[in-house]
Amino acid sequence: MTRLPRIKLAPTILLFLIFALCTAPVTIKDRPFPPISTTLFVTIASIAAVFVVGGRWWAAVVAVPSVVAIAILIIDGRDVTLHDHVLPGFLVAFSNVETAVAIARAALSRSMYGDSRIFLGAASYLLIGIAFTMVHQRIAILDPEAYRVPGATPEYPIGRWIDYLWFSFSTLTTSGFADVTARNSWARLACTLEAMTGVMFPAIFLARMVSEASAEDMTGKP
Repeated sequence: MTRLPRIKLAPTILLFLIFALCTAPVTIKDRPFPPISTTLFVTIASIAAVFVVGGRWWAAVVAVPSVVAIAILIIDGRDVTLHDHVLPGFLVAFSNVETAVAIARAALSRSMYGDSRIFLGAASYLLIGIAFTMVHQRIAILDPEAYRVPGATPEYPIGRWIDYLWFSFSTLTTSGFADVTARNSWARLACTLEAMTGVMFPAIFLARMVSEASAEDMTGKP
């Protein structure tokens, strides 16, 4: 893959993820989970992005768990229960993490430079937050007492996906608004891992990015 297509794709990936997050309240509405159509759209876009920045192997690795997750939900049809979403949710989270790793590797590769690295790094960071959103909600499904969610209702006793999206990014950025709280050991472990990732990822990524930029300046190559 040549350098130019990768550079042009970098801001597109970030803008797509930001758009997906900003439209989540509209697309989800009163559903406890994002509709399958939204998940399918995001999956196709992620696979395409990983194919461009990482090649066929990375695209296949990302595609398999996502396709299996969507297939499970489609086979279950309209009679899907909360527990039917547990395995697909973890599979999608795993796929998101794989995508984040592939994008981060591309950002720090020698075929990428300048603002494109920043765009891809930010996209990877957002994907990590989305992956932990899936993890938090699946822990809540397995144990309804794992989280205290103000948005919970008798119809949706564990709250909605959008509630966990808010909680995930407040944890990832260590904002800690405390309106949603973790109660059991697994939920707190997930929060600990996410908070550590939220602190360490920007520090490590920026350090590597500065190192690569310095190496480029020394060699005189863009």
